[in-house]
Amino acid sequence: MSPSEGKRPRLKTDLAALIVFWTSSALFAINILIGKASMLWGWETFRFGNTGEFLLLLTASNSVVVASLHREASANDIQIIDQTKKRKS
Repeated sequence: MSPSEGKRPRLKTDLAALIVFWTSSALFAINILIGKASMLWGWETFRFGNTGEFLLLLTASNSVVVASLHREASANDIQIIDQTKKRKS
């Protein structure tokens, strides 16, 4: 088996889902830090609130699930292709 046979190609949907995950996680963390700083120092800044935080976490968790399911499906496709190649030869 050559080194390239076992590797899965990078898919744009995986990358997009992970970018959405990291973006929404970063926005959630920034919102938490801004909320803490505004409580400590009395800042009057914009925050997402409870609903906004829930939606950010929902987006982050859904994008991780989509990325992992898509990777699993592509890994299964590669295994099926490998099995059919072995049967033909």
